[in-house]
Amino acid sequence: MNKILKYAIRSVKYFVYLGCFLVLVLFILSRLGMVEWDVNAMFEDGVKSVWKIVIMLAAIAFIYPYVGFQRRMAMLSGSWAERRDEIVAVFEEKGYKLLRESEEGAVFRRRSVVQRLTRMFEDDIVVTQAFGAFELEGLRKDIVRIATRLEHELAGKEDA
Repeated sequence: MNKILKYAIRSVKYFVYLGCFLVLVLFILSRLGMVEWDVNAMFEDGVKSVWKIVIMLAAIAFIYPYVGFQRRMAMLSGSWAERRDEIVAVFEEKGYKLLRESEEGAVFRRRSVVQRLTRMFEDDIVVTQAFGAFELEGLRKDIVRIATRLEHELAGKEDA
């Protein structure tokens, strides 16, 4: 899929996700009697405030895919074929399953539907062999955890 299209889809998903979360919080607050379920009573500027909030959510949704997704190198020697079983074992330990693979790498996806939902089904991690290392692409926090684990666990086996 085109990178720009993927970025746009992620931005729209985050906008909808943030909007639904805000509406849910406001609904709960109104049901608890903390605020009235009226835009003019809820916000100081009424409908003008809603447009300001929508613009703010759109800005956050536009920026987050750039900040939240990354590529990171895991410094491991060997080819995908040589390291496959070890890499797959680390991913399975972290709650991922092998979705598909090629000669150069693989794609992993979270096993838990709940965790996939909290990540808006943007939980795929792509692993490819690159320049004597492996490149991981996906959600920043997941990539950092897995790349660190791969480097510490598997690079230690190389030294032994």
